[in-house]
Amino acid sequence: MPLTTDQARAFADRWFAAWNAHDADAIMACYDANIRHSSPFIKRYNGTDDKAIEGVPAVRDYFARALERNPTLRFEPVHVATGLESVILVYRRHSHNTPPEGEVSAEVFFLTPAGLILRSVSHYV
Repeated sequence: MPLTTDQARAFADRWFAAWNAHDADAIMACYDANIRHSSPFIKRYNGTDDKAIEGVPAVRDYFARALERNPTLRFEPVHVATGLESVILVYRRHSHNTPPEGEVSAEVFFLTPAGLILRSVSHYV
């Protein structure tokens, strides 16, 4: 069954709230055990040229390092786009090393039927 706009918005609300609270457990509750995450920041936080990381332990460690290095990290929602089985969140990323207006970012999330993130792809300006 295709994803509804209400489901996509509920997912977005949960994801943004978890990240803005810097709550690692709430963040990881959004992700499926088989998560595959890719981001241009993996090299920065993991010190590797890997394009993606897989599994909850590896993704949790990566996110923990990102939160530790960015104690003022905050995501300001801009737009939620709904696909058949995916959601794109566009937001402004605010941190100690971004301009005051933040930096535009977007993430594509492919969701399981249970609404958990199976695959995520981060995009940054």
